[in-house]
Amino acid sequence: MTINNLAYCHQVLPKVSRTFALGIDILHDPLRDAVCTSYLICRILDTIEDTTALPVKDRIILLERAGRELTDSKRWEECSQAVRESFDRADFTDPDHDLCRHCDLVLGVFHSFPVPIREAVTEPIREMAEGMAATVRRELDGGGLCLNTIEDLKQYCYYVAGTVGNMLTNLFSLDRDSITNEISNRLRHYGPRFGLGLQLTNIIKGVTDDNSRGVSYLPRQLLDDAGITLPELIENPGDPRGQRLVTELVSLALSWLDDALEYTLSIPSQETDLRLFCGLPLIFAVRTLGLATRTEAVFGEEPLKISRGEVTTIYLRLKAIRGKNDDLREIYREEKEQIIA
Repeated sequence: MTINNLAYCHQVLPKVSRTFALGIDILHDPLRDAVCTSYLICRILDTIEDTTALPVKDRIILLERAGRELTDSKRWEECSQAVRESFDRADFTDPDHDLCRHCDLVLGVFHSFPVPIREAVTEPIREMAEGMAATVRRELDGGGLCLNTIEDLKQYCYYVAGTVGNMLTNLFSLDRDSITNEISNRLRHYGPRFGLGLQLTNIIKGVTDDNSRGVSYLPRQLLDDAGITLPELIENPGDPRGQRLVTELVSLALSWLDDALEYTLSIPSQETDLRLFCGLPLIFAVRTLGLATRTEAVFGEEPLKISRGEVTTIYLRLKAIRGKNDDLREIYREEKEQIIA
């Protein structure tokens, strides 16, 4: 591993995920480097899935190949070259595209890690890539990516985020002696649902942007039950039927975030960096869901996100309580109460 490659990983991270960058920077080394690099591999897969400007069949093939080869010490270089070539286009200007063009730097760092770290990441990455490929196959009929049922939504959220919960649990358990087998099993129970809750929150706040790419993660089942179509929602973002739909999605997300709280509290209290790493996205998500329930035009063009000032306030408050279970429960209760009210 070269210093330059690792420096690139930490430099690009806040450009592709401000929230995760804040949390990862809190972690102690060597876990910090392992989580940073592993998360960037997830972002590479996510970018392949999301880049609808690439042909559908090409994305499916690339995702399936990436799942098999990116974590394989003998095949990753050839696969990373295929990813770089796919994103070597002048019209691909986003930071995520740049990440894919430099994926060899990220993978070079990853393959310099000890074998146990790489093994902890391999299975979640494979499962994520295969699930994303299956999701992209829905676009083969030419109608864009659409989900039909709540179960489709749950499965999609698991592929793209529940697997991240599994990956982080593997890395946490490997790095910290305080995480016994009993605690690790508890984390494995709650971890995937933590990811599901965060991903559904992202879906709620990103509907309009997703629609602009020809993608819809709102299940047809929910739209039909609400008696409205997605184009009608985008055209009339303040339609009360849209608010009822949002309320149902928020309720589902909160049921998963309740388990995310239990995940965070299951981490030994002395591991304050892990506690803060998990607590930040949890409270950010609940605050965002509260914003969604109070915003009349949640499907409008204005991005639905909490302010930098709110991020700073939440960070300082969580940092101050460190490993105190009751205080974290109280903060979560206060945020959730705002939604219920």
